[in-house]
Amino acid sequence: MLHPFSHGSRPYDFLYSDLLFILDLTGSQQPYIDSVKSSINAICAEILGSDHVNSAQPGDLRVAFIGFRDHPPQDDSFVTREWDFVSDLTRIHTNLRNLPGADGGGDGPEAVTAALARALTMRWRNDCNRVAVLVSDAPPHGIGSQGDYWPYGVPGVPDPLDLAREMLKSKITLHFIACEPSLSHFHNALDFYRGLTRITAGIVVPLLDARVMSTCIIGSALESLAIQDLINEYRKTLDELVASREPSLVVKYLHALMRIRGRTADQLIMENIYAMSDDRKDKVDIWSSARSLADAKARLKVSL
Repeated sequence: MLHPFSHGSRPYDFLYSDLLFILDLTGSQQPYIDSVKSSINAICAEILGSDHVNSAQPGDLRVAFIGFRDHPPQDDSFVTREWDFVSDLTRIHTNLRNLPGADGGGDGPEAVTAALARALTMRWRNDCNRVAVLVSDAPPHGIGSQGDYWPYGVPGVPDPLDLAREMLKSKITLHFIACEPSLSHFHNALDFYRGLTRITAGIVVPLLDARVMSTCIIGSALESLAIQDLINEYRKTLDELVASREPSLVVKYLHALMRIRGRTADQLIMENIYAMSDDRKDKVDIWSSARSLADAKARLKVSL
């Protein structure tokens, strides 16, 4: 019998993965950033030093980082910075130490979309599980949140819903860890992130305490494995739906498959604090199926 985490011939094949952390490094993240770094260190050490790697090969698990702040004039330090995929634990620790501290940021929304665009240009391997974990307490520009310097999106930066569909085509599962209570103070933010991650069959995890970061990330990674198996199994059909330029069909197909298998994209081993009223479900559906931010916002106004 195959191990439950096996894709076929190799047990613990989930370790053959590229794991990208996309980290908000703005000033509002100060209560979290040190614990986030510490937790990522602990997670990598636990995975790479566990019994699970007895049958794994060197380099099976690679870890990369993208840090982001905001666009000028809201922030003049940097928009995004990247630390490419490495597998050696010492180099992972070094890259974490080299991440800038939490500072700057300007208005409420941040350069989330620029970071997602950067994620698509990373040196992902072709034949492995691809998982991106976004950690932030703020929405991207252009989704209708209050205090946004760029209410229609930053000029020259792609639409984040398009980027999520590109991630789906590139077989990258995007998860979002919401630093609370800050995120829920932004209008549209939570519903947007649930819709965004749903496009790639990812999940949203509420983070109320930085000390549980390890549980959040490990839980989302394990959930991703089950979902990724499903995506791989039905890859041809999903590719055809993506090619049809009907993103709502992709979303509906994925969720129908997960219901059949007894899985949901919002399911974790930990309790999810976010209540999903019918009204909220409708809004998440709009974000996940909309062709663009402008389309989503127009439909949301009608549905209110």
